[in-house]
Amino acid sequence: MDDIGGGFDDFSVEMGDYEVKKTSKFDRMWKIGPGGSIAQIPLIHDGIIYFGSCNHNVYAVDAMTGALLWKFRTEDMVFASSPRYLKGRIYFGSYDHFFYALDAKKGELVWKFRTEGEINVIPWIWEGKVYFASKDQNVYCLDAETGRLVWKFFTQDQINACPTVSDGRLFIGSFDHNVYCLDARTGELVWKFRTQGEIHTQNPLLVHDNVLYVTSFDNYLYAIATDTGKMLWKFRTGIYGNTASPFFYKNALYLNSRDGYLFAIGLDGKMIWKITKTTMFSIPCVFEDNVYVGGDDLILHCYNLDGSEKWNFKTQGMVWMQTVFLGRTACFSSWDCNVYAVNIDTHELLWKFRASGSPSEISPPHEVFEFVMKVQESEMREEGRKRYDFEMKDDDEEGTSAYKSRITYQVSTQYSAKGKYQVDEKTEGF
Repeated sequence: MDDIGGGFDDFSVEMGDYEVKKTSKFDRMWKIGPGGSIAQIPLIHDGIIYFGSCNHNVYAVDAMTGALLWKFRTEDMVFASSPRYLKGRIYFGSYDHFFYALDAKKGELVWKFRTEGEINVIPWIWEGKVYFASKDQNVYCLDAETGRLVWKFFTQDQINACPTVSDGRLFIGSFDHNVYCLDARTGELVWKFRTQGEIHTQNPLLVHDNVLYVTSFDNYLYAIATDTGKMLWKFRTGIYGNTASPFFYKNALYLNSRDGYLFAIGLDGKMIWKITKTTMFSIPCVFEDNVYVGGDDLILHCYNLDGSEKWNFKTQGMVWMQTVFLGRTACFSSWDCNVYAVNIDTHELLWKFRASGSPSEISPPHEVFEFVMKVQESEMREEGRKRYDFEMKDDDEEGTSAYKSRITYQVSTQYSAKGKYQVDEKTEGF
């Protein structure tokens, strides 16, 4: 090193500026290998828990014992499209392009409706109609009794967001960067709001007090007036985008971001607190003044409302989806192919139900992102040596950094490693 002008001491370096860039459309949710992993918000109704699995099955399990009551097989995985209940039937979608209505007691098919793409969103039921979206870029409204198409609405890209109906209006996001407000009865467009990134929500959008809360892959949480579609405020989250809608509890919003943050945010858009982890958090929920949230660390965490951890429960897989409650029992799914029932007072396992198959392979969580570090050259010299400085400039309104100085050096690290499960580039699949 001395032969070429000395070692690292020859440079005065301070960390200053970096970017995390998307290198392609986010498509991790479509790239899942075969197996029995479960990514569902369990549905509990009349003492029965309903959920689907990547092994193509939907299960009905006794909520007290975990005993299997019935299972129904589709032609492809049932992922993220958690069932909804109405008048003795459950409703859900599958990667086989079909949307299903089953008899809730017997597990028998009542009807099914074909779309032109995979379905992995939680449906919404309102006034005898069932609403959902498909990768074929359409929002659908079906008659819940017959399965007959009432209307459909076409967006400009695939949809991986769950709909919400409030006051006769349907709200949903699309990969075309837009949030849509539709007349729930007719499917006609009322307004749309554009973000700077894809909208991907694994749980239904939150509407509270005439405000719609939407997250985007542009790293922001937006508060939007439901009547006009005008932005009230936005809150900056992490750097790898967002894939969930916030949970409302006692005048606060609880939100996870994909780079390991859990936020408590006031209704004025100001942060109350945040928790940082090295892994991704799942969709949070609040029950009896406790925040429940899982993550890629394989753990269901229970936090106090001040952000301090109260207790946790370890599984053998990622805990992605929201927890639901039956009395003093927390029920949640894990990527280890199990649904767990845990007593929230003793923190003991009551039972677990395992779906058939081994855990599914999945692509890396940040596969479409690139880390870029930028350095500018300064003409400052110390003892005859050139000096390099890193300087920080605040992000602009859209979350992208501006650089006015000449760039002399750039280091980039590509998050593009593939898992064991390889996916053909011509297909999109989580």
